[in-house]
Amino acid sequence: MMTKHKFLGVIFFILISCKNNLVVVPDSPYSISQDSFTMDTIAEGFVIPYGIAIVGDDEYFITDRIGKLFHFQAGNLTEIGGMPGVVTFGTPGLRAILHGGLMDISLHPHYADNSWIYISYLSDDGHAKVARFKVNDQMATQFEPIFTSRSENYTGNGMRIVWEDEDHFFLNLGNSNWSTSTNPVMNAQDLHDDAGKIHRLLADGSIPADNPVLPGFTGPTSIWSYGHRDVQGLYFEPSTHTLFGLEHGPKGGDELNLIEKGKNYGWPLFSYGINYDGAPVSMISEDSAKTFTVLPEHYWTVPTNSGGQAIAPACLLKVDDSNIPDWNGYFLLGSLAYRRLMKYNRQTGETSGLTIEGRVRTIKQLPGGDIIALIERNDLRKANGFIIRISH
Repeated sequence: MMTKHKFLGVIFFILISCKNNLVVVPDSPYSISQDSFTMDTIAEGFVIPYGIAIVGDDEYFITDRIGKLFHFQAGNLTEIGGMPGVVTFGTPGLRAILHGGLMDISLHPHYADNSWIYISYLSDDGHAKVARFKVNDQMATQFEPIFTSRSENYTGNGMRIVWEDEDHFFLNLGNSNWSTSTNPVMNAQDLHDDAGKIHRLLADGSIPADNPVLPGFTGPTSIWSYGHRDVQGLYFEPSTHTLFGLEHGPKGGDELNLIEKGKNYGWPLFSYGINYDGAPVSMISEDSAKTFTVLPEHYWTVPTNSGGQAIAPACLLKVDDSNIPDWNGYFLLGSLAYRRLMKYNRQTGETSGLTIEGRVRTIKQLPGGDIIALIERNDLRKANGFIIRISH
């Protein structure tokens, strides 16, 4: 059932950036637009809606982390059969569904001609995988795994699929294992481990010849960049040919990075965050990190009056030609911790947020200019996730 909410002169909490660190100004009014906009709940009943592939303004494919794929068209929601087995509740437990399951979904850039759909998932054999398939009569057909991680017992994290062009796509595999300066977990720095990396692959899953040749290798691998903790948002800007990564820190240290070929992004050697128990993470100083790693363009730390939480970013989108003029040219990101849809200004470093009744997992822009967002609730064992459409 569709639920409609009307907003006039929307009230925001604005986060003011100071030297790339954020301070919360409680109850500070900020109007995203002088005009009204609506937020419509267009589908519900998901546990953790995670990925969405846009076919058209009123047709989408949506993944649920519990292992289900849905087709939404003209208000009707239908489950697609033939999905692979994934790590979910009880295998090995709640942590698996928090960091694994059926993850992202993306259409091949020439989907209208070839019908290929791509998904990422944490397979029930413990490996992170990407597969492609087609849909016929609400069933997955020609199902073909095209990438399998070398790492077993992988915990998921991120696994976003973003297309560079019709031949190449990026895939991020996180590495948010507990790491401290005295007991570091070095997977993200290990070039023989796929975790903590952004990978670049051809449409058939093979390795591009122009991928970087990393230390210790004689030829290119799938790894495009490394030293990542947990990239949750991945966005490619065609006009500038720039890949942006939005990354979870531990406690604070959430980052926006410009992803460059073959570069090291520092985890767990250096972070602006600390661990959840207050223990330091960084093993080296900022000055040392500058000499061989790429520091973030922007980072968020834990505000003093936030209850001990950073923003916990979940997705990233640059808005262009939307139906909400004040959002055009800005980045939108989802905040899991603050339960907000947040707007980030790269020029000023300011971040503002619209409170949402749930954790914002994914944001996409529809062809007609509306914004669509996937929302999960607090109780991950119930089917109470939903999808909203934001329009002028």
